[in-house]
Amino acid sequence: MKHFFKAAAVTAVLCAAMSMTAFAGEWRQDHVGYWWQDDDGSYPTSTWRWLDGNGDGISECYYFDSRGYMVSDTIINGSELDANGAWVENGQVQTKKSWEAVKNSSDPMEILRAVSDSNDTDRVDADFLMTMQLGDGTQSLGINMTGNMKMQYDGESNLQYTMDMNMDMGALGSARTTAFYTDGWYYYDISGQKIKMQMDLADALKSAGSTNLLSSNDLSYVQNASMARNGDNITIYFSADGDALMQAADEILSMSGLSLSDLGVSMGISQYNGEFTVDAGGNITEEKVLMNMTVGDGTENISMQIYMELHINGVGDSVVINIPSTDGYMDMETYLKQIAGQAA
Repeated sequence: MKHFFKAAAVTAVLCAAMSMTAFAGEWRQDHVGYWWQDDDGSYPTSTWRWLDGNGDGISECYYFDSRGYMVSDTIINGSELDANGAWVENGQVQTKKSWEAVKNSSDPMEILRAVSDSNDTDRVDADFLMTMQLGDGTQSLGINMTGNMKMQYDGESNLQYTMDMNMDMGALGSARTTAFYTDGWYYYDISGQKIKMQMDLADALKSAGSTNLLSSNDLSYVQNASMARNGDNITIYFSADGDALMQAADEILSMSGLSLSDLGVSMGISQYNGEFTVDAGGNITEEKVLMNMTVGDGTENISMQIYMELHINGVGDSVVINIPSTDGYMDMETYLKQIAGQAA
């Protein structure tokens, strides 16, 4: 049974989530400068936003300061903004098709690309559930997890993230997990076992989006995409390339200074089916994933079936995050090595 705990622990380290948002509105100007006003009267602050301000079906990416004014002719977090405030790379303004331009498309990949840019992921509040069924041919273990995650990012250097999860393992008991990111450190508390690892902003953002295929503009690992419309909502169904996903998972684990091979673990995904539900505004409101994988340690293979659901709360609303105390946490690398040693 100890192999099950190792497989579940490694999998838990690799799991987190986020969502994308899109908005409608118009440019406004006063004696200070330009800002963008959403249809509900609010305006973006301390964040990036893809906008189609002239209605030509093409969006450009802009940054808004803490007062809500568009920033221009400068560099924000390594990204260059031109005199008009648009994000540029190698002198070229970066663009993508706007949601309004593609929302009636019959091409599911075109819909996915329209909602796939991570610069829109500045805040999220989501409830999730995950079920895991583990077996080695002689015994099995079922694990049920439910929880909530919140993230707030100002587009520059301030990222805050929290995740609270309850894990039920039937006769083996239950566990409460809390994870959070603040001030360059990622913290993880499993029923009082407190661990931490130092993580820079770029890696933290990547980790927070690790289970969301759309956190990257590269959708090459999406396969067999199809779609269905239900009123104003669109649901995209797809499968994904398991080898590409495992490479991404190992990259996430490497943020702790280790790899799956360091832990004596091999993992393979034989099936990955997912779906996204998108509302009339181009906001992802729900995600579902079904995944079959195998985890091995050189002497024994564990089969795992994982089902996950993510439900986005109050798309586009502000998020209030309360960061717990950081006292009493041990280094993540030491903790993972202990897991590997106990399961050997």
